[in-house]
Parts: sequence; C-alpha cells; structure tokens
Amino acid sequence: MNRMKRLFALVLLLALGVTLTLAATALAAGDGFSDVAGDAPYAGAIQWAADNGYVNGYADGRFGVDDNVTRAQLAAILHRSAGSPAAVGSARFSDVAAGAYYAGAAGWAAGTGLVNGYADGRFGVNDPVTRQQVAAILWRWAGSPEAAAEDCPDESAISAYARTAADWCRANGILTLREDGRFDPLSPATRAEVVSALYQYRNGGTPAPAPAPRETGKVLVACFSNTGSTENIARHLEALLDADFYAITPAVPYTAADLNYTDSNCRANREQRDDSVRPAISGALPDLADYDTVFLGYPIWHGQAPKILYTFLESGDFSGKTIVPFCTSGSSGIGSSAANLRSSAASAAWLEGRRFSGSASRETVGAWVDELDLPAAPAGETLNITVNGTTLTAALADNSSARALRELLAEGPRTIEMRDYGNMEKVGPLGRSLPTNDQQITTQAGDLILYQGSQFVIYYAPNTWSLTRLGRVDSAGASELRDLLGGGDVSVTLSLGK
Repeated sequence: MNRMKRLFALVLLLALGVTLTLAATALAAGDGFSDVAGDAPYAGAIQWAADNGYVNGYADGRFGVDDNVTRAQLAAILHRSAGSPAAVGSARFSDVAAGAYYAGAAGWAAGTGLVNGYADGRFGVNDPVTRQQVAAILWRWAGSPEAAAEDCPDESAISAYARTAADWCRANGILTLREDGRFDPLSPATRAEVVSALYQYRNGGTPAPAPAPRETGKVLVACFSNTGSTENIARHLEALLDADFYAITPAVPYTAADLNYTDSNCRANREQRDDSVRPAISGALPDLADYDTVFLGYPIWHGQAPKILYTFLESGDFSGKTIVPFCTSGSSGIGSSAANLRSSAASAAWLEGRRFSGSASRETVGAWVDELDLPAAPAGETLNITVNGTTLTAALADNSSARALRELLAEGPRTIEMRDYGNMEKVGPLGRSLPTNDQQITTQAGDLILYQGSQFVIYYAPNTWSLTRLGRVDSAGASELRDLLGGGDVSVTLSLGK
C-alpha cells in the first residue's frame, strides 16, 4: 500500500466515530451490548467492529448506539490505530490540555494533516462529527470518485464540499438516508451509523449479518426434589451431560404433615389450589447467562408441578434458553404440568418433557437424552495458548482441521516460535501438516487460523484470504492481544484444557 493509500486508510478510521473510553472494557465476539438488540439493523456491524478492536463499549455494558463522537475521541482512535506514533511538527491548540489522554493524538493528527484545527487556534475537542463529514472522509478514502444519486428532500442543506460524497454514499449503500428520508447532513452521526458505514464500505455496501446468538453449550439441571426421587433423575442428567446441578430449595422446608395429601388442608394441597402462591426459594439463584439449556425437574403433585417451580421460572430471565422439563411420579404422566409452566417462561424454547419413575436407571434417562434435539455444544476441549507467562483460552472449531489439532495436542503441549507478519498476525510452524478446510473469510482479532496446512496463525487485526478456521480466542479482546503479542517474535505454547 503506497503512502497516499495508507493516509486514506487512516482517514477512514477517523470516520469510525468511536468513543474511546479508556476505562471501558472491549467486548468480544458474541458478548453483546445491553442497548443493542440482536435484530437491530446495525447489530452485526457493531459486533464486527467490537470483535476487531475498533470499538470499546462503556463500563456499564452499553454500546451507546445514539451517542455522538467528539473530535478528540476520533483523534485518539486514529492515533491508536496507527501505533501511537510521535507527533509531527509542533501543533498546539488552546483547548488541548497537556495531560489529556488525547493530547498526543491531537498533535499527531494535526501534524500529519489528517485533522486540522480551527482558525481560532482550537482543536475542537468536544465538537461532534456530522454525517456529511463522515460521508466526505469515506469518499476521499475511496479516491473521490464521481457519483450521482437522486436528490433527497434536504439536498440543499448539504455543504458543497460534501455533495458528491453524499451522492456516493447513497449510491453505494454506505451512509444511507435516515428513516424520514432525509440525509440530515449537519446532524451528528451516531456511533451505530458510523460503524455501519465502515462495515458497509468494506463489504461493498452489504449490511452486516445479524450476530450469531451466544452459544455457551453449557447445561443446567435444576430440580425440586422433596423425597429424592426427582434428584435421582437429575443426577443422571448431570453425569450424562456434564452439566451443572442446582437444587430448588424452599425457604420453608416441607414437612411430612405438609405433604399429607389425604388432608385437604395440608400445605401442599392449599398451595396447589391457589394459583397466586409462589413459595420462596432459599439461597441465590444460578446465573442463567451461563447456560443455553436448562433441564427442569419436579415431582407431580395432584397432576401439576409444585408452585415453587413457578417461583423459579419467574425469578430469572430465560430468554433464548431451551428448557427441557421432566417429572417423577408413581403413576401420573407429565400431563399438562409442563404446558402450564410455559407461561412463566414464555420467551424460552420448550422441548417435550417426560415422566420417569424415581428409580429410573441412567441408561433409561440416557436413551431419552439421545432423542432430544438439544442446542449444539462447543466442540471438544478448550485450547490453552500461553504467551510470556499469560494463558489465553480459545474455543476450537468443529471441523477436521481442529480435530486433527486436538489429536496432535493430545500427545502433549507444543511450543511454536511465531513471527509477526503484516502487523496483523503471528505465524509459526506446527511441525506437522493438518487437513485444510479453506474458505474465503475476513479474519477478526482473536481468530486462530491454519495456513497452508502446517502454519498456526493468531490474528490481532483483520485480513481477507482463503484460510482454514481452527478456533477463536475467547478470553481477550483485540487491544489485549496486540499488547500481549507485541511487535516482534514470540514463543507460544499450545495445550488442551477443560
């Protein structure tokens, strides 16, 4: 890439109006932001930008989809993307404090001609970037091509310097009109808009796909068992599925008198007659965010689930989870008990439940599990990657290449001497050829790649090529990877772990 192209690339990063919150944590792939709905049109672009280290979320877990971006924040992002070089020249601005986090970035950006200050000597540290400015920067990065598009209702409001740029953005699906049909050139561009524009520019105007839902593959077996029969089935499931177990324990335990069903006024009978009853649960509930699938067990009381099951379901967020009910009884089937529970966790996907006798064998329970269409679990073991005393973890892909890597590491840990290539990856020989599953992909920071069958690659910046996926680092973001891997050669040890 020649000098002018590199300059255009840096200017593009200026268009990426991303708030640099130094205290914020960079969110990794699939982690998501609390204010980004999975079906939002910009969700895929935001995930893509976060995965590549372009965007930091806020400390409270938000992305800030509608927030503006200041010139100081933009300069800091541009400076960091360039490797934080020293400032060129002696630019000084009256509104840039010497100790400010963006001071060096502002001086460098001005010295290289990427960002100019104002005539009054200010940098404009808190000024937002407008939509027409974003359009112009992206257009210049593309080489200032000729473009034409139908006029929008506020065409006359677009400044002369940005009119061709705005046409080009609209014609190529880069920065599109707002919902009311206006280009709205003088309004600040939102974080969601500039991230979407960046993605669309790099992908030929194609909107980013919706992010895949986070799949931990982990299973929770939760059960209420007063006599031990239901817990017996739950423990079988725990072993079969390598699951976590949680006992739904009443704050006020049930006594023998409470369960004397021949007494119409016993506690159990009273609760089952009253649809409003929600017996309290003792202790903390499990963190449901850790699980994709929840097996929910209970005894049958007068044909239904005990009311404490409703307490459990209504106390947590089961959105996107798969719930598999099971029950125990001496004679009654599962009947309508599971169907009636569904209203208390309507956002979950419910599978067909089953009734067992309390003494059912593990083989019987296992045969039922084999029939279920459960969410896929991550393939195989965790991959540990140790660099300079720091161990990262990674999820391995589900392909023949990753399986061959597992077999190789099953023989023992393997140390690879890795060199830097292109300021985007570390690469080194595995010492053995593995099967390839090449496909044209755009890598993201943390992607683990097999190159030419025998080279192990860790990406810390994007690249598009025909490559084989081996997995992805799930314990560090782009900035952490860049800091850990550094700019020179590194020694990396790979091993399998749980």
